[in-house]
Amino acid sequence: MFEVQQATPGERSEWTVVAGGSRILLVAETDRARLLAHFEAVRAGFAETLDALVADGLSRTPAFALLDTSARPALLAVRGMATATVDESGREREVRASGVSSWVETQLVDPATVSLGASGSGDALPLVEGVVRAVGVVWSTAQDAEDVGATVAAPPRRERDTGPVDAVPDIVAGPAVEAFAPEPEAEAGPEPEAEPEAEADPHTRVPEATFTDVAAASPAEPAKPADQSGYDHLFGATMMRSVEDAAVRPDEEDEAAPPRIALPGFITDSFPPAAGRLEGDHDGLTVMSGDLPERSRPSADEADAAPPAPAPQRFAVLLSDGRREPLSAPVVVGRAPSISAVPSLRGARPVTLTSAEDDISRSHVAVAVEGDSVVVTDLHSRNGTMIVLPGTSPQKLRSGEPTTVVLGTVIDLGSGATLTVEAAG
Repeated sequence: MFEVQQATPGERSEWTVVAGGSRILLVAETDRARLLAHFEAVRAGFAETLDALVADGLSRTPAFALLDTSARPALLAVRGMATATVDESGREREVRASGVSSWVETQLVDPATVSLGASGSGDALPLVEGVVRAVGVVWSTAQDAEDVGATVAAPPRRERDTGPVDAVPDIVAGPAVEAFAPEPEAEAGPEPEAEPEAEADPHTRVPEATFTDVAAASPAEPAKPADQSGYDHLFGATMMRSVEDAAVRPDEEDEAAPPRIALPGFITDSFPPAAGRLEGDHDGLTVMSGDLPERSRPSADEADAAPPAPAPQRFAVLLSDGRREPLSAPVVVGRAPSISAVPSLRGARPVTLTSAEDDISRSHVAVAVEGDSVVVTDLHSRNGTMIVLPGTSPQKLRSGEPTTVVLGTVIDLGSGATLTVEAAG
């Protein structure tokens, strides 16, 4: 909620206050159609309001003061004769746009009170949303806290019903259910002829006795043969061998075995057998780990002398007017740049660059560092952006599409306004 400063009787005000959501606009405008357009833009957002104000060109843009308190830090923009008084942590300062052809835009980290326009000597009336004529408007954090407490009301308390409870009436017995009487059997007709028994399948095994017959025929505890021991009764043919017979011995040479292949000397001499290895245990072709020489390990001094990791590359841009802007944070370059035009670039800062023909857009191009590369994005400028990579012909950027460039790339905004990507010292 905002407090609108009314003019005194007989006093004429050239300012109009447009309120919508968490944004307030003080503008020197009286046209009804333009005010309705500003009202819809204020309800939409901060950047949308700026676009609506400069819709007819910068030269026809009226004086205004715009405040957006929907997030922290709050945004404030002032143009022309409009003024804003800000109270931050007990320190009061005034924001003006004198000597600026576009407007002054700033961020308010912890504002307590913000006054747009004159204080006035008339009555102060509350305004939540709408369009009214006034000499000024005031916003404070205390008013926002009161608005939240007034709108979030506690739900009405529901009292418990402790009255007497009616007794449940007894269930009225219904008519008795008649006993079920089976229907008389129908007269028996002629019995159907018995079907001939099917012949047994010769492949089907028919048991000779049922489980009952087997239980009756078998004794309760079968007698165990005296000569059985251990689990031999579970196997039909258990072979018993002595330890001498089960011992493993090397196979005797078979006269019918094929003769061994005599390998050339350059193969057998390349990998001499290790000491203590049995003859014939190596085929002459397999390289064993024991045959390889030990690898030397680096000493502690050599390990400490390893080269350190290279420092990350730092970049900067050289403007055509001689200024040098480091890219420690993203920059938005244009005739009157606004960081709200690129909300995705956190921590971006505006850099103003003009030309003789004044063909540069308000927020023309954004330059940022991603990893070890520089990325350039044309912000839907009016005349477009050209880039010239070293050793290549100029090419035009696509609007809104980030493009990676290298050191030495020239970014041409038109009318002689350029930016050159360099390495920061």
